[in-house]
Amino acid sequence: MDIKEIKATAQKAAKKVVKEVDHFAKLERFIAAVLVFTPAILYWADHHTFRDSISNYYFMEAGHWFGSLLTLAAALFIYNGAQHMSAQKEDDASIKRAKSRFGKYYNIIFGLALFGVLYFDHITFKWTHYIFASIFFVGCALTMILTRETGLNILGDVLGTLTLLFPGIHFLVEYVIWTDRNFLPSCGRNGLDLS
Repeated sequence: MDIKEIKATAQKAAKKVVKEVDHFAKLERFIAAVLVFTPAILYWADHHTFRDSISNYYFMEAGHWFGSLLTLAAALFIYNGAQHMSAQKEDDASIKRAKSRFGKYYNIIFGLALFGVLYFDHITFKWTHYIFASIFFVGCALTMILTRETGLNILGDVLGTLTLLFPGIHFLVEYVIWTDRNFLPSCGRNGLDLS
């Protein structure tokens, strides 16, 4: 094989990979676009009601909407991770790099954590639910902050930080400051008692 034949073979393989990856990327973007509207879809399906937590939509009359959307998101994460793992079996380094751009192995863990959130509701299985939710949200937030593979580094840092910050504030307020069984002796349901 001369250099021209090798170059032609590599170009043909690259075009094939781009075509395969492009189909997946289009599907992934379409599903992601649908999932962006999850809060609006749940609001509509729950008779125009906002709930105090997304996990609480599990108990709505049309709970299959919540289950379907979370299942779709979990499946997308798992497929994304599997895509990355299948790319690792490629012999050609450029094909491996092109395919693995669109998925990472840790997305399988995030997808399974979403299934855990769905299967263990936040009332009956409180701590199990919170563990799965923490794996998902903390993992995704750290991934946004720690990975540097796109030009959206600042946006990833901001979104990742907010994803860590707001649940942290919520749990601090809910379980430390407002509860009667808190860790601070002078705090009650009405806040700090400074008298």
